[in-house]
Amino acid sequence: MQTIRKNLYMSQKSSKLEADEQRLVEYLNSFDGKTSFPRRTCCNSSRSLYCRECCRLLVPDDVLPDPISLRREVKDTGGNNEITHDTTADNIPRPLKLPFNLHIVLDDRRCSATGLHAVAMLNSGEENPKSADDLGSVTLIDVANGDDIPNYDYNSIDPIEQSETAFLLFPSPGESVPIDSVAHQMETLVVLDCKWTKSSLCRKNANLMKLRKVHLSNTYNTHYWRWHNAGDGCVSTIEAIYYAAMEVSEQKYQQLLSLEDQCTFTLQDHLADQSNLIHLLWLFGHQRAATFQAANRDGKPAPGSAEAKELARALRKQSGEYAWRSERNKEIGKILKEECRRMKELGLKKKH
Repeated sequence: MQTIRKNLYMSQKSSKLEADEQRLVEYLNSFDGKTSFPRRTCCNSSRSLYCRECCRLLVPDDVLPDPISLRREVKDTGGNNEITHDTTADNIPRPLKLPFNLHIVLDDRRCSATGLHAVAMLNSGEENPKSADDLGSVTLIDVANGDDIPNYDYNSIDPIEQSETAFLLFPSPGESVPIDSVAHQMETLVVLDCKWTKSSLCRKNANLMKLRKVHLSNTYNTHYWRWHNAGDGCVSTIEAIYYAAMEVSEQKYQQLLSLEDQCTFTLQDHLADQSNLIHLLWLFGHQRAATFQAANRDGKPAPGSAEAKELARALRKQSGEYAWRSERNKEIGKILKEECRRMKELGLKKKH
């Protein structure tokens, strides 16, 4: 009987994963790349969608998905929910809510860091988006700008004792555990926004080293447009946040069900909250569609496709690696340009 129940559970889980993935594909394909938003000046640069320096969202509020708008309304009232309509009623959207507090440790170039999407959308207003105290908050920790990584041993005097409620999303053979196995304990998820080749930061920073490592419980295919050779199952930071939130929310709901009469959180609430999580990829969807449209306009294969990957490999193999070096020099140029702008901004701040 136990084996039958286990097989039934695995079958239902597999069907749900397939349905969730199909819904995600349809969601991302709904962005046509033709929707354009006016560019705005922010942090001394012309930007579209959001400013990657201050993480300010630059699109009109009326074009945002309802769950994002509702969350930002709550944030704008100082964390007190002053929305007058009943967000649990039928056909009334609920604000997007993460099942954990999210800490994004930036260890990559801002132009490549998709974790900034969560900061831009889920925090609001002109205030510094680095901190928030309510459940499901999003905190940005920019190591390059001198931000300190918090000590997550809130109640411990032992410098090597691991936190019981904070976890680091960092796949590591022999160290990390499936995220759904500790979902009931999780209050804070720390995510490194770093390169595909990963970061040495978690092996050098004492506060990160104390965190227990987790990995996604399931394997997912990325919808990111940048080519990499890190193998299957590697997703972008914002995709990882989305998948982690889906897995944790499912496990926390199952735990609430076990409380029986103590559970006031309904299946309708749970499904609405899980459905809302897909909008974490709203900025991602717009950027992805624009990238695909640009490639199509230039007669290039769709980014991330097998043809595009083969083309990237061929560039590396060309005689003298001229083409590969040319592309690499473009990337280096972007880095230098970004660093010059950052130094210029720092210089202006010091003068004032």
